[in-house]
Amino acid sequence: MPRDLHALFDIVRSAELVVRYTDGVSEEAFAVDEQLQDAVIRRLSVIGEAAGRISELGRGELSTIDWPKIRGLRNRLVHEYDNISLRIVWAISQNEMADLVSKIKPMLPTEEQLSIPEE
Repeated sequence: MPRDLHALFDIVRSAELVVRYTDGVSEEAFAVDEQLQDAVIRRLSVIGEAAGRISELGRGELSTIDWPKIRGLRNRLVHEYDNISLRIVWAISQNEMADLVSKIKPMLPTEEQLSIPEE
């Protein structure tokens, strides 16, 4: 399960960064900002890669998440990089990230739970 936790933290961190990167940005501005596109696509790829590292047990505990869809997106972003639809990337960044975080974050230990008490 520690590997699952690491992957889940990576997913949440990347999803939160996508939300932060695109906050206050219009779809039109996103469409012409190659640096922002690269940042969002990179984070979506990290999410997909981390999703592939989660055990069957971990995926079962979070069965409301469409893990194959997330992995499929990663594969398209990485292997079909020359045919990426920016409209789809934008839609995912705006419509999927908050939901993904809300499903995973309650399963993660808090900072207090992770910290080792000082003696």
